Amino acid sequence: MEHRIKFIPIILLVVLIYEVSKVYHLPALIFILLFGLSIGNIDELKRFKWIEKFKPNVLNREVIKFKELTTETAFLIRALFFLLFGYLIETSEVLNTETFIWALIIVFFIFFLRAIQLKLSQLPLISLLFVAPRGLITILLFISIEPAHSIYPCK
Repeated sequence: MEHRIKFIPIILLVVLIYEVSKVYHLPALIFILLFGLSIGNIDELKRFKWIEKFKPNVLNREVIKFKELTTETAFLIRALFFLLFGYLIETSEVLNTETFIWALIIVFFIFFLRAIQLKLSQLPLISLLFVAPRGLITILLFISIEPAHSIYPCK
Protein backbone atom coordinates (compact mmCIF):
# COMPACT_ATOMS: atom_id res chain seq x y z
CA MET A 1 0.00 0.00 0.00
CA GLU A 2 2.01 2.88 -1.28
CA HIS A 3 -0.79 5.37 -1.84
CA ARG A 4 -1.53 7.88 0.91
CA ILE A 5 -5.25 7.02 0.91
CA LYS A 6 -5.51 3.57 2.47
CA PHE A 7 -8.56 3.22 4.66
CA ILE A 8 -11.33 4.76 2.57
CA PRO A 9 -11.12 1.98 -0.04
CA ILE A 10 -11.53 -0.60 2.74
CA ILE A 11 -14.57 1.22 4.09
CA LEU A 12 -16.02 1.57 0.59
CA LEU A 13 -15.42 -2.15 0.00
CA VAL A 14 -17.40 -2.95 3.14
CA VAL A 15 -20.25 -0.72 1.91
CA LEU A 16 -20.06 -2.36 -1.52
CA ILE A 17 -20.24 -5.84 0.04
CA TYR A 18 -23.24 -4.76 2.08
CA GLU A 19 -25.11 -3.22 -0.86
CA VAL A 20 -24.41 -6.08 -3.30
CA SER A 21 -25.51 -8.58 -0.67
CA LYS A 22 -28.68 -6.60 -0.08
CA VAL A 23 -29.48 -6.49 -3.80
CA TYR A 24 -29.11 -10.26 -4.13
CA HIS A 25 -30.87 -10.93 -0.78
CA LEU A 26 -27.76 -12.51 0.73
CA PRO A 27 -26.70 -12.30 4.40
CA ALA A 28 -24.71 -9.06 4.15
CA LEU A 29 -23.44 -8.98 7.70
CA ILE A 30 -22.11 -12.54 7.38
CA PHE A 31 -20.05 -11.50 4.33
CA ILE A 32 -18.79 -8.41 6.15
CA LEU A 33 -17.88 -10.61 9.12
CA LEU A 34 -15.94 -12.95 6.80
CA PHE A 35 -14.19 -9.96 5.21
CA GLY A 36 -13.25 -8.64 8.65
CA LEU A 37 -12.03 -12.07 9.75
CA SER A 38 -9.87 -12.40 6.65
CA ILE A 39 -8.33 -8.95 7.14
CA GLY A 40 -7.84 -9.44 10.87
CA ASN A 41 -6.23 -12.86 10.45
CA ILE A 42 -4.02 -12.22 7.44
CA ASP A 43 -1.18 -14.12 9.16
CA GLU A 44 -3.26 -17.30 9.10
CA LEU A 45 -3.83 -16.93 5.35
CA LYS A 46 -0.13 -16.65 4.43
CA ARG A 47 -0.01 -20.34 3.50
CA PHE A 48 -2.11 -19.66 0.39
CA LYS A 49 -0.13 -18.57 -2.68
CA TRP A 50 -2.64 -15.97 -3.87
CA ILE A 51 -2.42 -14.07 -0.57
CA GLU A 52 1.21 -13.14 -1.34
CA LYS A 53 -0.09 -10.67 -3.97
CA PHE A 54 -1.46 -8.55 -1.09
CA LYS A 55 1.95 -8.36 0.67
CA PRO A 56 0.66 -9.63 4.04
CA ASN A 57 3.47 -8.11 6.13
CA VAL A 58 2.76 -4.60 4.89
CA LEU A 59 -1.00 -5.20 4.98
CA ASN A 60 -0.78 -6.35 8.59
CA ARG A 61 0.77 -3.03 9.69
CA GLU A 62 -1.96 -1.13 7.88
CA VAL A 63 -4.67 -3.30 9.43
CA ILE A 64 -3.36 -2.39 12.90
CA LYS A 65 -3.66 1.31 12.01
CA PHE A 66 -7.13 0.69 10.55
CA LYS A 67 -8.19 -1.07 13.77
CA GLU A 68 -7.09 1.97 15.79
CA LEU A 69 -9.02 4.28 13.47
CA THR A 70 -12.10 2.05 13.69
CA THR A 71 -11.93 1.92 17.50
CA GLU A 72 -11.73 5.69 17.80
CA THR A 73 -14.52 6.22 15.26
CA ALA A 74 -16.77 3.76 17.10
CA PHE A 75 -16.12 5.63 20.35
CA LEU A 76 -16.97 8.94 18.67
CA ILE A 77 -20.23 7.56 17.27
CA ARG A 78 -21.25 6.12 20.66
CA ALA A 79 -20.40 9.38 22.41
CA LEU A 80 -22.43 11.44 19.92
CA PHE A 81 -25.30 8.96 20.15
CA PHE A 82 -25.50 9.21 23.94
CA LEU A 83 -25.16 12.99 23.75
CA LEU A 84 -28.10 13.11 21.34
CA PHE A 85 -30.08 10.65 23.46
CA GLY A 86 -29.47 12.74 26.58
CA TYR A 87 -30.49 15.88 24.73
CA LEU A 88 -33.74 14.39 23.43
CA ILE A 89 -34.99 12.77 26.63
CA GLU A 90 -37.13 14.90 28.88
CA THR A 91 -36.20 15.08 32.56
CA SER A 92 -39.86 15.01 33.58
CA GLU A 93 -40.21 11.59 31.95
CA VAL A 94 -37.16 10.21 33.76
CA LEU A 95 -38.33 11.45 37.16
CA ASN A 96 -41.96 10.39 36.62
CA THR A 97 -42.98 7.83 39.29
CA GLU A 98 -45.23 5.91 36.89
CA THR A 99 -42.34 5.61 34.43
CA PHE A 100 -40.03 4.52 37.25
CA ILE A 101 -42.43 1.76 38.29
CA TRP A 102 -42.64 0.52 34.69
CA ALA A 103 -38.84 0.58 34.45
CA LEU A 104 -38.51 -1.51 37.61
CA ILE A 105 -41.06 -4.03 36.31
CA ILE A 106 -39.21 -4.32 32.99
CA VAL A 107 -35.83 -4.74 34.70
CA PHE A 108 -37.25 -7.39 37.03
CA PHE A 109 -38.78 -9.20 34.04
CA ILE A 110 -35.44 -9.13 32.18
CA PHE A 111 -33.61 -10.61 35.16
CA PHE A 112 -36.36 -13.19 35.70
CA LEU A 113 -36.17 -14.37 32.07
CA ARG A 114 -32.37 -14.39 32.27
CA ALA A 115 -32.49 -16.57 35.42
CA ILE A 116 -34.83 -19.04 33.70
CA GLN A 117 -32.58 -19.15 30.63
CA LEU A 118 -29.48 -19.76 32.76
CA LYS A 119 -31.23 -22.53 34.74
CA LEU A 120 -32.35 -24.24 31.51
CA SER A 121 -28.84 -23.94 30.08
CA GLN A 122 -27.39 -25.32 33.33
CA LEU A 123 -25.01 -22.38 33.64
CA PRO A 124 -23.97 -20.79 36.96
CA LEU A 125 -26.79 -18.50 38.02
CA ILE A 126 -25.05 -16.08 40.40
CA SER A 127 -22.05 -15.25 38.23
CA LEU A 128 -24.02 -14.70 34.98
CA LEU A 129 -27.37 -13.34 36.13
CA PHE A 130 -26.35 -9.70 36.08
CA VAL A 131 -24.51 -9.92 32.75
CA ALA A 132 -27.57 -9.50 30.56
CA PRO A 133 -27.35 -8.17 27.02
CA ARG A 134 -28.23 -4.49 27.10
CA GLY A 135 -26.84 -1.42 25.44
CA LEU A 136 -27.20 0.70 22.36
CA ILE A 137 -29.63 -1.63 20.62
CA THR A 138 -32.04 -1.35 23.57
CA ILE A 139 -31.88 2.43 23.38
CA LEU A 140 -32.37 2.35 19.61
CA LEU A 141 -35.43 0.14 20.04
CA PHE A 142 -36.76 2.51 22.71
CA ILE A 143 -36.34 5.53 20.45
CA SER A 144 -37.97 3.75 17.50
CA ILE A 145 -41.28 3.33 19.35
CA GLU A 146 -43.79 5.58 17.65
CA PRO A 147 -45.76 7.90 19.95
CA ALA A 148 -49.01 6.15 18.98
CA HIS A 149 -47.64 2.85 20.31
CA SER A 150 -46.11 4.12 23.54
CA ILE A 151 -47.64 3.37 26.95
CA TYR A 152 -48.15 7.04 27.65
CA PRO A 153 -49.41 8.98 24.62
CA CYS A 154 -47.50 12.16 23.81
CA LYS A 155 -49.11 15.42 24.82
